[in-house]
Amino acid sequence: MASPTTTTAAAPPSTPTRTDPALTRHRAWRYVVLILALGQPVSSLLFDVLSDEMMESGAEFSPLIPPGPWFAIWGLIIVASIAWAIALVRPSTIRPATSIRDRLAAPLAVVFAGFALWLATAAFGQDNPLGLVVFVVYLVAFVVAWRRVVAARDEIASWNVVERGLLYLTMGVYSGWVSMAFFVQIGTVVQGAGAPYDTEWGITWQALVLAAAAGLAVLFAVVSRGSIVYALTVTYALIGVGISTADAGLTLLWILAIVAVSVLWASTLIIRVVDARRRMGLSRTRS
Repeated sequence: MASPTTTTAAAPPSTPTRTDPALTRHRAWRYVVLILALGQPVSSLLFDVLSDEMMESGAEFSPLIPPGPWFAIWGLIIVASIAWAIALVRPSTIRPATSIRDRLAAPLAVVFAGFALWLATAAFGQDNPLGLVVFVVYLVAFVVAWRRVVAARDEIASWNVVERGLLYLTMGVYSGWVSMAFFVQIGTVVQGAGAPYDTEWGITWQALVLAAAAGLAVLFAVVSRGSIVYALTVTYALIGVGISTADAGLTLLWILAIVAVSVLWASTLIIRVVDARRRMGLSRTRS
């Protein structure tokens, strides 16, 4: 007589707990991003209170610096980055598996920390060369972040429209303004070292700075695969430069600013068209 067989129920799949190492690590990184994002307005306030250095702008200080009101864009940058950081710590989005949110945590933490570091260098003078080091770190972090965003576009497309919009707004406006501010800083440092701005040599070195700014803008257009928000922000910055150079009577420089904007938009449109055709080709191949 055959002995009865007994079956055991399969164990239910384990669910991650709050002590899961991966979950803990991801949560920690995201809160670091939030703290650093909130630290941006705090460091700005501390700079205003503790530093004797006054930030100057416009043609009367340096032709490559946009007029003072242009810098109000920092308000949008800070609000957008804080809103994104708050969305980042929503419990429902923190999981053991590494997502694009987690892959963005480290580069964006560097970006948000860079804000306070740049203010620290500016406290010793707006033309402090150490500010250029901070900007280089800024830009590297943004290149890393954009590459990760582009690689995860399908994943990001599944997010709700608000969170997706916050990410692209933060990335586009922040990287657009910082990439142009890098060259404003270069101009400030060079002029602070005694270089003229209204002689033949002065116009030449400033024209080279504008050409380099246009080159970097095109590079970011490629890395971001034609971010419209990035292009709009750079356009805004270069319009400010054009106004300052026009106020200073430097005709060649404001013409170059217009050329830089045109080159950027041409590059952006070409990249977007090429990507659209590539996606259409892939969809036809799969079907």
